[in-house]
Amino acid sequence: MTRVRNGNPTTLLSVVIPAYNVEQYIAASLNSALSQPRSDEIELIVIDDGSTDRTLERILDVQRTERGRTIRVIHQENRGVSAARNRAIAEATSPYIGFLDSDDVWSADFTTKIMPLLDASAADIIEFNVGIINSTGKVIDKVTLIDPDTQGHRPCDLDALLDFARVYQVFPVARVYRRHLWDGIEFPSGRVYEDAAAIPLVYARAKSLYRLADDLYFYRRRAGSITTKATPYTVTSLAICADETMERCNGGPLDPFWLAMFHKVFSYACYQAARVDARAFAESMRTIEATAARYRDFAAHRNDTPKELRFQRKIVVDRRVFQAKRMVKRALGLELRPPAAASRAHSPGNLRGGSPAGANNE
Repeated sequence: MTRVRNGNPTTLLSVVIPAYNVEQYIAASLNSALSQPRSDEIELIVIDDGSTDRTLERILDVQRTERGRTIRVIHQENRGVSAARNRAIAEATSPYIGFLDSDDVWSADFTTKIMPLLDASAADIIEFNVGIINSTGKVIDKVTLIDPDTQGHRPCDLDALLDFARVYQVFPVARVYRRHLWDGIEFPSGRVYEDAAAIPLVYARAKSLYRLADDLYFYRRRAGSITTKATPYTVTSLAICADETMERCNGGPLDPFWLAMFHKVFSYACYQAARVDARAFAESMRTIEATAARYRDFAAHRNDTPKELRFQRKIVVDRRVFQAKRMVKRALGLELRPPAAASRAHSPGNLRGGSPAGANNE
């Protein structure tokens, strides 16, 4: 049923879709939303972020179809995934916001599960599980955020926030949010793993959650994803996020949450440092050591967190494991490779961020 406000049709859910050089996948992504039973209540906001392949052409082809009439297409110069998402959020007009990356797809029953909860204004954030598919669309893995025993309504109190930090799956696509939660919050431009900075801020504002154990979103694991290549840039992005999270510990009631998030983000920065190429390892370790030094000064005056961060041995072990796995994959020919027609031109701002933290591609 199409909603009407002041004589004009309105939508219930605005969907943010940043797109850059995904000509092989964008049509499938859009059609997974347009084929939903309640697609007429969904506003798709597609930001073509200066694609250099035929991505924009593919988007416009879908827009010209009968089902594609609700797509809003915005073309901008290349500014990166954060700027693209921020632009779409600013353009959103619906009471709820969701995210769909341009090479991923929704499950066929996404709106069947989600829209009744939005109708009922069931919660500030609706959470669900994520499947992982390969470049051909075959399901190869999953990321479990929601245990079936924990389904249903839950207050977004400190216990819920600590559970969120423990699971540490911060990618935005696994949730639907009330629009107002994003007021004043943006993904940081010029960084990767930008979701680790934005999503905890949104959760800290929420008052209620509704949890679904269904796999409603399918993340495509492919060459070109940020998880396939660790660099000093990824380490620095995570280290900045760790510093920002530490600075939010101001003696308030959410300090336990921000401390838990700091330790998770710092741990993941260390994991990324363990994966960089040999020539970049020293630079990455300097970044990690600098963050650890700032933490020591911070922790010296607190009694609710360890005084020192223990990370050197873990990085050494992770690095050995990663190098062994990489050698085995190369020997067996199992490394991810882009499709034959895929563009090889990727600037750091356009490497896909927001990937499942538990879905690593060593």
